[in-house]
Amino acid sequence: MKIYISASWKNRLLVRKLAEVLRLNNHEVFDFTDPNCRKTHETPPEMFPEQFDPSQHTYRQYINREEWRVVVNENREAIKWADLIILLLPSGIDATADWALGVGMGKRTIIVGHPHKGERSEVHLWADAMLDSIDDIVPWLQSNINRE
Repeated sequence: MKIYISASWKNRLLVRKLAEVLRLNNHEVFDFTDPNCRKTHETPPEMFPEQFDPSQHTYRQYINREEWRVVVNENREAIKWADLIILLLPSGIDATADWALGVGMGKRTIIVGHPHKGERSEVHLWADAMLDSIDDIVPWLQSNINRE
């Protein structure tokens, strides 16, 4: 199975661990944190420390960076390629948007983990499954995907 992992850069170690586990279970994985998976340079938030400030920027000008455009297009192509999208929580809007794009494309999706205290998103109900831990993913795949 081809799997796209959607998560926050803050969870990059967990993303790498999950990608390794999935590969050991014979799945192909797009891990956005792994330079070997990318055609473009990775863009962790630390590379762009200047935060959007409406008193200094228009959003259109701020967001219109070629390096971001290339990355989001590569992510979109990887989501098209994937059979399953995994969203690791907690995450920000970008990870959720990637997951939701997969939902819109008719991909199977699972959500793993929990949002930060006080946060929620009812659209997470679109997921095929909600799991508590990355340790639950392989057993879920074995019982739900591998039978098909």
